[in-house]
Amino acid sequence: MSIELHDPFGSTVDALHNAKAEDKGTDLPADAGPGYSAPIIDTEKNVIGARARAWTQDVTKVLDIKIVRGGPGRDHKADVVEFVRQLKPLLLSS
Repeated sequence: MSIELHDPFGSTVDALHNAKAEDKGTDLPADAGPGYSAPIIDTEKNVIGARARAWTQDVTKVLDIKIVRGGPGRDHKADVVEFVRQLKPLLLSS
């Protein structure tokens, strides 16, 4: 598992939307966004984890959470979304 905070974020909202498309991401729930979650896929096309990215409305801070090869039977996507939901108010507050 990794948790990264980019403060300040050195890119644009367009770059985040491009990353979302490349990652085949889906929007975070309204209470966790703006941002997206996406599967992490290995070179053999197996889903091996999930990532979530959330950002401030002005895109000055980005929270990036990844879970790779987590516990068996876990829903990694649900887990990263819940981490965002819990950490965003602490790490992305102004």
